This record gives sequence, structure tokens and C-alpha cells, in this order.
Amino acid sequence: MRAEEYECLDQLEDHMWWFKGLRGNVLEILDGKIVDTFSLLDAGCGTGGMLCVLAEHFPQATLNGIDYSNDACDRCRRKSTATIQCGSVTSLPYTDKSFDVITSLDVLEYESVDVEKALLEFRRCLREKGLLLLNLPAYQWMVSYHDIAVGQTRRFTLGGMESELENHGFRIIYGTYWNTFFFPLMVLRRKVFVRQDGASDVKPFPAFIEAVFRYVMKAERYLIRKGLRMPFGGSVMVLAQKKL
Repeated sequence: MRAEEYECLDQLEDHMWWFKGLRGNVLEILDGKIVDTFSLLDAGCGTGGMLCVLAEHFPQATLNGIDYSNDACDRCRRKSTATIQCGSVTSLPYTDKSFDVITSLDVLEYESVDVEKALLEFRRCLREKGLLLLNLPAYQWMVSYHDIAVGQTRRFTLGGMESELENHGFRIIYGTYWNTFFFPLMVLRRKVFVRQDGASDVKPFPAFIEAVFRYVMKAERYLIRKGLRMPFGGSVMVLAQKKL
């Protein structure tokens, strides 16, 4: 991502409905599965929005973040109280068994990331029975102008990602698609009524639209809280535990 894209992300991630939905789902899935005093690494932390939410929700946790972009790391340090390092998720600068939890949200889809190496590094850096939470864009056939604009080249299925995790020494605890209710609109926007400027869909929305979208995300989160697995959607979220 370019510097101006990180600036846009920095400005939007605390307000845009999609980021609100993502972070709400992360908290919902982690809540009740971890003790208060745990250590967490956000692998590919971007400009730090998720770390700020985690710090507020889990004030006793020890939070760390890593991102390959110096610009993102600088913004993250200004925004959050977490310990931040610049580096790659395929070669994490941490000792074995450093963390109780690793989150990696929309990172493995980038061409520069070797998925197998990243999963091996996540497993290496997790303690025994440590938790890994991944969020990824769904369905390779949904690659569009948006993916090109933000530098994504891969999209995933829930079953494929769960199999990949199991093959790399993890046990699946929970997995689901999400952004389900809006997925038909997403398909129309990305595949039928394609925007011609080639820009991403990460942009400010009118206040009324934001309010409606956030309400729908809360409705989805209620279903996730009940343990339901959404059958399809724009994103994949998987919680896995390191096998002994």
C-alpha cells in the first residue's frame, strides 16, 4: 500500500461500518475463550485500529503489533499503546512460544505473503494451545477492481482455509463467513455495476448508510454470538488452536 492509502485507512478505520463489523466479530469470537492476562500479536497490524479496540476491551492484555510498512508502524505507535515492530509475517522477529493469541486480519491475501511460511511462523510463535484468529476475503472468483486497488491477489473459502490450518498443526474451533447480508450487493457492485475509476471501496459513506450498515453488522454478530456458521459472505473468519 502507498502512503496515501495508509493515510486513508488511518482516517476511516475507526468509523467505517466494515471495520466496525470486523472488530466486533473479532471481540465476539475471542471473548470467553481467553483469560484477562494474555499476550497477543496482531500480525499485519496496519495503522493500529484493532490494537486500540483490543486494549480497550482487554485492558490487562500485553499487546504487540507487526507490519512490513514503516509508515503503518509509525501511525500505529501514535495511535496505540502496543509494542510495535516493523517486519514480515513470514519471518516473525519473536522467539518460539511468545504469544497466547495471534490475530492476522486481511494479510494472507497479498502476493508478497507466502501463506505456508506465515502459518508456520504463527504456529512457532504461539504457546501451547495458543489461539490463531484469521480474517480473509472470500472467493477467488470475487477478485475485482477493489482487490487490484488495495494490492490483493488471493481470496479464500472457509473449507479451504480450515483444511490449510489443520495441515499446519491447528485444530479448528470455529469458522464462518460474514458480511453475508450484503454479499448480493457486493457481487453486483464488484461484478456487474463495476466502478470505472479503479478505486477501492474503502471510502466514507453518508451517515444514514453508515448507520444502516452498522445495524446489519450487529444483526450478523448476534448470529455469530449464537455459534452459527454463516453459509456465505464477503469474508472468512477462522479461530484455530495450536495442537500439542
